[in-house]
Amino acid sequence: MKAIYIDVENQKYKSEELNEKIIGPIDFAIYVHNKNKSHRTHAFNPKNAVCIGIGALAGSKIPGTHRLIFCTKSPLIDALFTSTLGGAGIEFYAAGLEFVSIEKKAKKPTIIIIRNINDKFEIFFETIEKEELLKIYKGYRNEIGTYALQTYLLEKFKIFYKSGDGFYNFRIITLGPSSLNTDMGAINSILIRNGEFQFGSEDWAGRGGFGSVLLRAHNVIGVIFGGNYDKRKFVEDLKDINVLNKIFNEIFGKNFMDVIKEATEKYRYEEKVKSGGTFGVNMSELGSWLPMFNWNSIYFPTSQRQALYDKFVKNNYLKQFNETIIETKNWKTCGEACPAVCKKYKGRKKKDYEAYEAAGPNCGIFDQDAAELAQEGIETMGFDAIEFGNLCSFILECLYRGLLKKEELGITENVNFDPNKFKLEDSFEHAKIVRKIAEIVAYRKGKFGKILAYGIRVASRKFDAIFNDRTKKIGIKFKDIANYMPYGKDGCIAPCQYWVPGFYIPLPIQGKFLTYYGQDFNTPEKLGEIAADRAVKELFSENTGICRFHRKWSEKAVEILLKRGCGIDVNYYEHCRNALQEILNYDEKANVEPIFWESKRTIDVIRTYINEVENVFGKNDETEYWKRRFEENYIGAAMEYWEKLLKGVDKILNWHKLWV
Repeated sequence: MKAIYIDVENQKYKSEELNEKIIGPIDFAIYVHNKNKSHRTHAFNPKNAVCIGIGALAGSKIPGTHRLIFCTKSPLIDALFTSTLGGAGIEFYAAGLEFVSIEKKAKKPTIIIIRNINDKFEIFFETIEKEELLKIYKGYRNEIGTYALQTYLLEKFKIFYKSGDGFYNFRIITLGPSSLNTDMGAINSILIRNGEFQFGSEDWAGRGGFGSVLLRAHNVIGVIFGGNYDKRKFVEDLKDINVLNKIFNEIFGKNFMDVIKEATEKYRYEEKVKSGGTFGVNMSELGSWLPMFNWNSIYFPTSQRQALYDKFVKNNYLKQFNETIIETKNWKTCGEACPAVCKKYKGRKKKDYEAYEAAGPNCGIFDQDAAELAQEGIETMGFDAIEFGNLCSFILECLYRGLLKKEELGITENVNFDPNKFKLEDSFEHAKIVRKIAEIVAYRKGKFGKILAYGIRVASRKFDAIFNDRTKKIGIKFKDIANYMPYGKDGCIAPCQYWVPGFYIPLPIQGKFLTYYGQDFNTPEKLGEIAADRAVKELFSENTGICRFHRKWSEKAVEILLKRGCGIDVNYYEHCRNALQEILNYDEKANVEPIFWESKRTIDVIRTYINEVENVFGKNDETEYWKRRFEENYIGAAMEYWEKLLKGVDKILNWHKLWV
């Protein structure tokens, strides 16, 4: 495998042939960050390289194997983290790239342009003034923020990929204004074909604040790559459909496309719920388990949650989605020739569960038009929709409870988080607030914009100090209603939007799906063990550049495909387990480990889950024990639960030093 190291300060690059033990992009990132000793620095230090890569199966004809993987030290948790972007590995491969490390800091906002046409590999650097960048963000060709910069870069630099009357395949990754000023900036990319954006086929490397690292640590505002390279050789030719059918038949007893279609059914269309995609299936199946009103729904009786779900989700929010997207078959792929067609879109807007839940029902938004209004504000500012949606739901509850005043944030709309009085029209009031908060925070406007730019943990702590008299009068602290997974002194990550303990387990990477998030009850020690095992297996996808929507087949086949296609003979479970242990070692050196839950709301997610799981799955001695423990000693029970989670995690990751 080959790496390209890009020095943006001096506008040059060098290449390196890597050790054969480096199989995938996570391996490469661990290698780079250990070499650079980035654990000693802040996430916005230029030594915090942004590592980008594709997996060993890229270039094959296997759908789902061209995910572009990012790995760097996250400014949100100040530890190593990963984020991924669908389909962009196609153009990364076409540029003749395997792994890239972006290093040092450019003097001016910089665009990196990489192309490989007819075996001529070139890297170019273009710069603009910061004032010009801000002007573009404010408006360019009727676009603002993220999409204004995307449009500017497409118009200015697509000439680099001209081919006769058309264009070679190329891709642009870029960021919005939030990356300039906050820790929550995401990386955006829209599929381009023949020099034009294919709206709907859009993706975000959202989690972890990687857009913020690109801009604030390296002064890079965009990376463009593409070409016509296609010279990766396989031992058994994975570009040959007959070869793939032979291998898949030996593993599964079926041709490869039949296997992949079955495995990705949820993301295409699931007959039993008459919907599809993460939004359609999850919104259909979660029912009363759906988080609403900044997780306050965990306190509601089951009957009330179900009534709210039936009225506002099933008969409106989900119904609108099915009518405008599922029934019209507005489905696209990320750019791969993939049967999942997971991109469910309306016009230019792609709709996924996490984004449209965090800034949807959890913000008291139950109408698709209102949710689009909120999402447009979040996306144009370039935020991670999960992180920022979780922050907004917290702010909305603060306004509802009187912990914050409307005039302090410069808004006029009202918040209604009362489940007994909520009206559908309130969704639009909440959406307008979300949209305004997005601009306030992205540009760090006023005192509150500056505070919120650091994220929910730091903000809740600062608000508690500033408004001490107010919290005493109301009888509740800001931190009490903030939901997050804490890391180290100041770091945190917003949980994925499911009412389960799996997203609060002390694992090296949280806020993604490197955990177990089933609703079924397990003892905390068993849950820690299952979740750590699941984290290792999820790394199969991350380190091989495979979309996790394909995990039902890929986890069974990846080791065989690596061996027969790439000549890589490895125990992949042990390889990925070792990678997680390396990340834990890095985190220890950085003094950033997952720590015990700080917020009452977070602990209540666990406590109320145990109550609810009895209603669904029935009582047993273990659930009765934990219910009794929480009633007797709330904090003591939470700490005991946490410690047993740790014991379970340690059974898989064998890294007890962290928990001493």
